[in-house]
Amino acid sequence: MKIVGIAGSMNVESSTKKVMQIVLDSAKMEGAEVELIHLAEWPLPLYDARNDASTYPEIVHQFVKKVAEADALVVGSPEYHGTITGALKNSFDFLEGRFLQGKPVAIIGVAGGSMGATNTVNTLQLIFRNLHAYPLPGSPSVSNSYKAFTEDNTLQDERLQERFVNLGKELVWMTKKLK
Repeated sequence: MKIVGIAGSMNVESSTKKVMQIVLDSAKMEGAEVELIHLAEWPLPLYDARNDASTYPEIVHQFVKKVAEADALVVGSPEYHGTITGALKNSFDFLEGRFLQGKPVAIIGVAGGSMGATNTVNTLQLIFRNLHAYPLPGSPSVSNSYKAFTEDNTLQDERLQERFVNLGKELVWMTKKLK
């Protein structure tokens, strides 16, 4: 079973990437093969709805192929101005519903402030339902991300850490059930 994570932050020291790694490590402990795509390291061009998709740069084709070949996804985004990042939305525009048809998706939101990332989680739920995927119902988010982590990149809030570990386990379980 192959699970691909997509971290929608463009920050190299991303809190989103750290949370994604918790979920992916948990899935790996359950036997999944995992890979993280951190969009800060994937310079995708702006999607422009061109008639011939084969003319996009090779990195676009690599991205689409990795998502299409995955059995499940973990997708996370920081909350920017009440929603997902532009980079993450842009990456989704390269995908067609057939690439995500029936795939379970674990969704994560990360916020720098105390209000959480509810809008980001809700937006991702909508997007993935429209792409014919199965977003998992539990979609935890991190508040005050700038102070949420210990030095070893685990969450200071042990209960929240456990929720993300369980999200990885649930994703593996759901992926097995849907196969």
